[in-house]
Amino acid sequence: MRIAIVSHFAPPQPAVASHRVLRLSRLLIAAGHRVHWVTLDTAQLPKRDDTLARVIPEEVVVHGLGGPTLYSQPAAPTLLTKVFRSLAYDLPKKLPLFDGHFEWTWRLKKHLPRLVAEHDLDAVLICCSPHGQIAAVPGLRRAHPDLRIFVDYRDLLSGNPWNDRGSERLRAKLQERERRALAFADTLFLNTEEARDRFTSVFGPIGGLDIDVMRNTADYRLGDEICAEMTPPSLGPGAHIGFFGTLFPQRRLREVLLAMQALEPAQLENVTLHCFCDDRQSPPLLEEDLAEVGRAVASRARRHAFLPYAEALSAMRAMHALALVNSPDERDSVFVPGKLYDYLMSRRPVLFIGSPGDASTIVTDCGGRAFAYGDHAALAATIGELTAGDPISTEPNSRYAPESSFAPLLDRLSE
Repeated sequence: MRIAIVSHFAPPQPAVASHRVLRLSRLLIAAGHRVHWVTLDTAQLPKRDDTLARVIPEEVVVHGLGGPTLYSQPAAPTLLTKVFRSLAYDLPKKLPLFDGHFEWTWRLKKHLPRLVAEHDLDAVLICCSPHGQIAAVPGLRRAHPDLRIFVDYRDLLSGNPWNDRGSERLRAKLQERERRALAFADTLFLNTEEARDRFTSVFGPIGGLDIDVMRNTADYRLGDEICAEMTPPSLGPGAHIGFFGTLFPQRRLREVLLAMQALEPAQLENVTLHCFCDDRQSPPLLEEDLAEVGRAVASRARRHAFLPYAEALSAMRAMHALALVNSPDERDSVFVPGKLYDYLMSRRPVLFIGSPGDASTIVTDCGGRAFAYGDHAALAATIGELTAGDPISTEPNSRYAPESSFAPLLDRLSE
């Protein structure tokens, strides 16, 4: 079967969403399907990860639809583009618009029906984000009534508990637009049971739309292949804990640092926290947390720049454990950070801090530990255990391997 994965983000773009597109594609190809990508034009990307480019399956056919949107660009080079970029940011706060990636939505509406016809596609999977991609679904259905259309949400759009923007009237209009667009799809995939429950409670039934759970996946084979070709970094003696990603105001490393503060001095001297993060909002948040715990703990923290995908996986495998922090707000339990699956692929224990939910369950199912906010003593005890031995390699859990995680899509393609 010929299936197109439609995603603004795809390799070689350095984004967690690109990783999901890659994992989906590898499994679909292994199952005998022909995979097309409808994404941004690679030649126009402002940033690319060559280590991701090297693992793109050669069977993938890529259709590039223009360059990055104004909304996604880091800065506006001219006054005119600055004005339009400001509109892209501000209008979704005041009007029932899915997002500010207006150019991408327009490109999909214009070109997607044509691509389906030209390449005789059997199915389309609208994948990850931005959310405005679903606006192309009604026109696609009208142009191709027999096409199978799947929508794969990475989060919940207007059903997202962190997306209660604007007035109640604005939210109602946005949800109605969403309902109308999704009514033209065959299946909506959400990435956790909690997300599905949240969605159905907010939206109720939508015509004949089938709603199912399709988790992300840990592509253990890909992780092993990449790490076998890489030389892991030399980190020196002692135990090493790694964090890879962006720090957010509600998701930061204070809990890990407070647990380190509870260690005995000899243990603390044997622990290093490595923070591989962006150079925009993460550094000031990290500095705030380091100032709170004092010099002894701060001296055991190291900040590093983001690494390309393959190098990051190799660095993860060099760690004794990997830190993952969700917000203390129970509403955050609906999310499973995409970075968790990269962590699992490194086969190192994950130390998760956050409310009980799918993320904490996955962590404990895969040999890691989950901690509540404020439970610094328990987290410190686990860190203390790490200082006493060599890195522990966790075994792959078949429940979160691609064949299991993406089975809902494979099953529907086989019908």
